Amino acid sequence: MAAMKQASVAGRHDIFGIIVLMIGAGILALGSGIAPHLLEDSNAPMWVLLASGALFALPGLMLLSQGRMPAWVQTLLGNCLLTLFAVIPAWVAWGGDSRAFSGSGGLLGLILGLNFANLGRLAFAVAALIMGLVALFAWTAWIARLGWAGRACLLAGAFLAAWLLLVAMPAEPRWPDSVDAHERLARYALMVEDEGWSRIGGRHPRRWYYPPWRNIEQWTKAARSRLAAVRALPAGQAALLVPRIATAPMIDGAIGEAEWLGALRVALAPEALGSSVRAAGDGRRLYLAADVPADTTADGFDQFRVWFHIGLSPWLANERALVDRSGGVNVLRATRFPWGDNPPRSRTDWHIYEKAAGASSLDGHRRFELALDLDEAGIVPGVAFPLWLEIEGDPVRDANRKFTARSNLGQAGSYEVPLWFRVAAD
Repeated sequence: MAAMKQASVAGRHDIFGIIVLMIGAGILALGSGIAPHLLEDSNAPMWVLLASGALFALPGLMLLSQGRMPAWVQTLLGNCLLTLFAVIPAWVAWGGDSRAFSGSGGLLGLILGLNFANLGRLAFAVAALIMGLVALFAWTAWIARLGWAGRACLLAGAFLAAWLLLVAMPAEPRWPDSVDAHERLARYALMVEDEGWSRIGGRHPRRWYYPPWRNIEQWTKAARSRLAAVRALPAGQAALLVPRIATAPMIDGAIGEAEWLGALRVALAPEALGSSVRAAGDGRRLYLAADVPADTTADGFDQFRVWFHIGLSPWLANERALVDRSGGVNVLRATRFPWGDNPPRSRTDWHIYEKAAGASSLDGHRRFELALDLDEAGIVPGVAFPLWLEIEGDPVRDANRKFTARSNLGQAGSYEVPLWFRVAAD
């Protein structure tokens, strides 16, 4: 009778374990990119989605392994589960811009003047700290019970896992045929199109949408940077030197004279409008500031555009950074990719930078500031690169307020004949 009861309990454990494991497997599959269109409204990065799937998969494995695996396996799975219960709340509490936590505190929040979102993050922070300590204690106790051979195996497994996650899996593909950086750009762009990722929008960088082991955006930037590093200055063309400054300017839209002292100054055409751009670097970033005396309106359309990597590859036409009147920054890429026997197709990739910063202010007239991370932008100090600067103001409208033309408040170079710059090396 006892044996039958044990078998019945084990059977229920198995059924429940299979159900929970299947739920976890579904979430893991979603996080692996099997259905990208379902992630359009997601506010969590891929690793959080994968960790959430593991929260179901691990209990399922623990239920199925009861009586079938050594006790140390159960403990190992339990420790991993405790760790996830610490890591996910920690992301909610201290995560980057890709997190989202909102809500209403109702009447209590109104009376006490409390911010519900901050209270929520504080609660998750406390939970993360408590679970982190619990997980640390569990791991310490488990490792203490292991013999030296077990600890050596655990250490080797940890190094192997770290190498796979941080080195092997994010590495660019090793194709059997010889593929140069141009061909890689074409293949990466086609992979993006084929997998449907190009249709995902939103404010987050495109890199955020990919599983860690298919970081196509990072691979694209790596191939682009290799091409930019060996780009040669055209014959007969001089490059303007962007000087190195000791102290980075504040990206606040103010354009203080002292902080931009020594920067390269470029007058924009038409000169009668008085628009100009200053450029400087500090070895880590390229800084640009646009002064636009002719723009005195607070509303309307105002935008500072910086085009670079122009004509870098048949598969990468340009990258461009846009700063609007609110100081928001967006960086786009004009991509081309092969399409069977048909002519190549074109696509614009949005939100491709995470480290770009911008600002805009209106103190009598409009000013813009922009900072680009050199590594992220693929701009190599000492290597010349083409640049086209332009500033657009409020559109021209007729008496009925109907759009008639765009307004150019300043331009240096053009897409066909860009200026060439070189950021000063160390």
